[in-house]
Amino acid sequence: MDSDIKMKALDIVIFGGSGDLSLRKLMPALYFLYGRGEIDEGCRILGLSRGKLDRDAFRAQVLEKLKLYLGADYNAAQAEAFAGLLDYRDLDISDNRSWDKLKAYLDPAGARAVIYYMAVPPTLFAPVCEQLGHNGLNWDSSRLVVEKPLGEDTDSAARVGEILSSVFQEGQIYRIDHYLGKEAVQNILAFRFEDGRVETIWNRDHIENIQITVAETVGVEGRAAFLDRAGILRDMIQNHLMQILCFIAMDRPKSLTADDVRDQKVRIVQSLRPITAQNIQDHVVRAQYGSGVAVSGYQQEIEGMDIAGNGEVFIAVRVYVDNDRWRDVPFYLRTGKKLSKRFARVVVQFKAGEAISRVIFNTDMTIQIEEETISGVVQNKRIPDAYEKLLGDVIAGDQSYFVRHDEIIASWKWIDGIRKAWDAAPLEMYEYAAGSMGPNASDDLLAIAGHKWFEE
Repeated sequence: MDSDIKMKALDIVIFGGSGDLSLRKLMPALYFLYGRGEIDEGCRILGLSRGKLDRDAFRAQVLEKLKLYLGADYNAAQAEAFAGLLDYRDLDISDNRSWDKLKAYLDPAGARAVIYYMAVPPTLFAPVCEQLGHNGLNWDSSRLVVEKPLGEDTDSAARVGEILSSVFQEGQIYRIDHYLGKEAVQNILAFRFEDGRVETIWNRDHIENIQITVAETVGVEGRAAFLDRAGILRDMIQNHLMQILCFIAMDRPKSLTADDVRDQKVRIVQSLRPITAQNIQDHVVRAQYGSGVAVSGYQQEIEGMDIAGNGEVFIAVRVYVDNDRWRDVPFYLRTGKKLSKRFARVVVQFKAGEAISRVIFNTDMTIQIEEETISGVVQNKRIPDAYEKLLGDVIAGDQSYFVRHDEIIASWKWIDGIRKAWDAAPLEMYEYAAGSMGPNASDDLLAIAGHKWFEE
């Protein structure tokens, strides 16, 4: 879609406007975009929820949360001015009168561009989309933002895709994975493609292995039921780590336009070597945390809940990308709960004798190159939140850092293959001490090839 939202007056409509995602993430992001002039005074930000609030109460609620979440970045004058853009309506999705009120608010249809943000559970995507289409609120200058993960397997992801595409065109749909809004992740592309020397060594001839780790110190907390059902393979590998893998492994796109970038990402996902019942024992380690020092284990935490207790909360996977650039180079993906440290890091380990021994992409916005100096990226200013960056892209109409439907389906097919493999050839569920970096079997996964996890 070629229409430019900035050419028109803009409405931002948030379904679930008084919910935690809206108040914790979206409102602070919009506050900063407003402060930088990327949202002008003519914009209207409408919160929609079932709760009976009036506009003043909603504004007061938002201001209270902004002050709480922004800390030293909170500016009272800017916040008051931003609050002047806010409005609120209660909405019962099944009540046609609620939709009549929304339609009246947005009329005349198409006169103002509109962004619909689905800050609601995926179960509500279908009824909301159907009502938007039924009421003629899906005009060409409208855009729809939905949160990943979409679905829990290939079939359910395809059904969500059908729901969205029945009302909106692909060019109108912005599927958010907040990892793609992190500047540290976006710096990977800048590092790779802005310096021609990097691409000459970014391949199987020079690189020994690549490690992607997202470690968390928290446990399952309020997500126990979901994580036990879905497992961290589907929650984190299919979702966030797959995006990082694509950015590290993709070939240079013809241009940095959205479709050229996303075409290359899809090619990487489609090139992932299948993990089957025949090879899964050598490629996947799954585990749950046990008790640590004054810390309960996973099974103790879910005791008394209506939960089967079979979900993995740690996983390590050895992945191969079967293309000319990466054939037989192992990519090691690792993520888990209640680990010893919280960090997200990519380590590119070069072969012995190379001028560079490794490149490390850290979450503190630094790129560390060992043994040779290549321009790195260091940020000392305030780091914009991922939602701030991504909402700015939605307003600008840039889909480069949003996930396309064909990539979602391709990634789910690969993940489904792993799930089917461990059902067919039962995979041991290891236990690791809370506060460690996972089970010993995770180290063994690398040791088979003479590798080890990079630990600072």
